[in-house]
Amino acid sequence: MRTPTFINFVMILLSMTTVASATEGVELRSTVAVVEDGATYTWGPQEFAGFGYDADENIGTETLTLTITDGSLDEPMGVVYETTAQQAYFDFEEWGTYWTISFLGEEHFAGYAEDSYDDGYYPYLYDRSEDVNLMAGEQLSKILIDDDQEGTITKDAPLQLAEGYELAIKGIDAYGSVWLELSKDGEVVDSNLIAPSKDGATIADKTYIYTKDLGISRGVAVIAVHFKGPVFHGTETGLQDAAVVDGIWQISDALVSIEEDASFGKMRVATVDPDSMLIFMINEDNRVILSRNREIPLMGDIGIKTADQDEISAEVPLRFYVYKEITDPGTYEIRGSISEVVDSGMTVWDPANFAGFYYDIDDNLGNEKIIMTIYGNALEEPDGVVYTTSGQMKDFDFEEWGKYWTIGFLAEEYFAAYVEGDWAYLYDDSADPNLMAAELLSRVLIDDDEERSITSSAPLKLAEGYELMIKSVDPSGKVSLELQKDGRSVDTGMVEPSKNGATVQDKTYTYNIKMGDAEKIVTIAVHFKNVYVSGDERIATVDGVWQISDDPLDIKVDTKIDRMTIQKVDTEAKIIMMNNEDNKINLYRGTDVPLMGKISIKTADQGVLSAEEPLRFYIYREATAEGKAHTPSQEIALI
Repeated sequence: MRTPTFINFVMILLSMTTVASATEGVELRSTVAVVEDGATYTWGPQEFAGFGYDADENIGTETLTLTITDGSLDEPMGVVYETTAQQAYFDFEEWGTYWTISFLGEEHFAGYAEDSYDDGYYPYLYDRSEDVNLMAGEQLSKILIDDDQEGTITKDAPLQLAEGYELAIKGIDAYGSVWLELSKDGEVVDSNLIAPSKDGATIADKTYIYTKDLGISRGVAVIAVHFKGPVFHGTETGLQDAAVVDGIWQISDALVSIEEDASFGKMRVATVDPDSMLIFMINEDNRVILSRNREIPLMGDIGIKTADQDEISAEVPLRFYVYKEITDPGTYEIRGSISEVVDSGMTVWDPANFAGFYYDIDDNLGNEKIIMTIYGNALEEPDGVVYTTSGQMKDFDFEEWGKYWTIGFLAEEYFAAYVEGDWAYLYDDSADPNLMAAELLSRVLIDDDEERSITSSAPLKLAEGYELMIKSVDPSGKVSLELQKDGRSVDTGMVEPSKNGATVQDKTYTYNIKMGDAEKIVTIAVHFKNVYVSGDERIATVDGVWQISDDPLDIKVDTKIDRMTIQKVDTEAKIIMMNNEDNKINLYRGTDVPLMGKISIKTADQGVLSAEEPLRFYIYREATAEGKAHTPSQEIALI
């Protein structure tokens, strides 16, 4: 069997909404592969940031293997998914361990572990559960809370749990016994007494447990709360009963069925082994065809995307990747591959193994790189951390405008310059087409060639508060336009898309501004396909929109960006190099170090550090999913 070389790129994408209703989310991309007959690709947590991984305990076993046959993933074994459970400590370690399993990229509870420990910890939740292995019933439960942070609850401020549960103190007697009441959605479901303050109190005395039946599993501990003690008994002067909680555990009431033959998208559960705690799925009865520009749901939130590339040949085969879409609002950590703190060790992150760097699969663009070299347990200055990136030529989506220089910088796409050529109207219309020569970059906000209609009453909404309005259309088809920003007029112009032999210049409105030392550069371009008048309404079809930010980023040499300093800017070769000059970075256990922009370094909070188990660390980028949003059809939203 042929073993191909990955086109190694991993990326997140903050979705850009350009038409009616869209989801503003976070997309996690795997390494990018190519469609070659006989090729087999396997992704695990190191290659695909969408799979679950716990760096603190080095837990994560999901794998996805794709085998290509004549441009397809044939059934039943063209797609194979496998995951197994691993033991993990509760955050409140006195409860012992449990079996955790990452399934479809999310952490789930599989069962309680029986192990006991010489240090006095023992499996209390295992002992309190009648059925301890959910997988024996072919089911899983999502882990909702696993926490050992201290917090105080009172009679008037109950402990808020997930899925509508809350635990309230009903009373504390003079001996420190605590009467607790658990409710769900306002209805009492359980009550019990604990005694965390008594002499010689055991873990059983200090832990409130709620057990219930989950599917065919009987008496499973779904909620556990540990009370630290002593508790405070309220007084008649108004002080309330209070207690300190230092351990919380909760799994979901809603189960995930993993019985054999259960379907998840195009995948079917083929094997569930409750003894080895393994799940094995295949694409039986679901052949997957890999053709250009497709989004193929595979299982859960995981799918396959193929590139919208111009050329597909034996020399340039079709690119594709596996992705996971996150749409629940919140801030997410997009991690790179895991490395280890080893003296003289060197780690390289690029779009191959860091999901945060900029990458465009359609044009195969993106070359940011971070090299870290460790001395002892530190990244010494000035070159313990070296970051490099360079510009690459890219076609405008509206190709009649030609090309521009794009550059990934701080994990985002930026504009560097317009490219000279036969079709280069935006280059020709800019007095200073190379923004990088002015030691500036500008974020690419919109690059779009979708057709949309605008009217005199519904202007074209752009990013950063801009909108382009049709003011009038004369009998010869000349269109008068007005550009506003935040409701204030900043420019007027005219286009003639309907005249005989109209050129790209006749059909394109451009807006030029001064940026730093760049005297005049196009920041907005809109191409008009046609225009017509219907009664009192003037209507135009737009089929090309381009916008870069009018708030450029300074990239002068010696500019500091958090712990990094720009050392080199080559405006001709379009190269930027930074290092950690004057900023030594120590890598200790359980640290989170901002590095540059949204990129940080995180070290594992692991229990054992030794030559055999060195400290694990990785880089990551924070990304925010804003959930579903509605955008009018003519509006182009900011990335």
